[in-house]
Amino acid sequence: MAFETDYSNNNINSILPPGKYECMIHKAFVNSKGRAIYFQVTLIIRNDVVQDYQNRRIFHAIWQKKPKNQTADDKKVDGFSYKQLMNLCQSAGLPNGKKYDDIDAMGADLIGKTVVADIVHDEWNGKINEKVKWMYESKFPDCKHLMKEIKPAEESGGQIDIVADDDDLPF
Repeated sequence: MAFETDYSNNNINSILPPGKYECMIHKAFVNSKGRAIYFQVTLIIRNDVVQDYQNRRIFHAIWQKKPKNQTADDKKVDGFSYKQLMNLCQSAGLPNGKKYDDIDAMGADLIGKTVVADIVHDEWNGKINEKVKWMYESKFPDCKHLMKEIKPAEESGGQIDIVADDDDLPF
């Protein structure tokens, strides 16, 4: 049967349209790119709420400030924006006044929490990117998101290890 390619519905690699998306925090940890350090938050657009782009990932970075630009509050959180981190924690429903030994402990506490991510478009070096402008408390805090199953071939990048005894080989 003959067919033709049609990419009109292929939005896998396109940027998300601006708007608010119900998300679940999948990962939250300190990361680096070159010498720049940032707190990476990986969000997944929830599939238990009726909305477009379910299961898409949104990558949000809270960059560490240069020492000369850090406030006293920023220094409490390893130089990251205290205001942005507190907005994230409040939006995720973490209790006010909770103490953490370090930012990694806070990141672990964020995993699985729900937020609403406000996505905007931002131009950087002539390229349009999606960006999390702000986060809000979820209107649906009871999360029933189901993670997509990863098949073994997808985990290994399509490669499968085959183990064979020497007796099984023809040479």
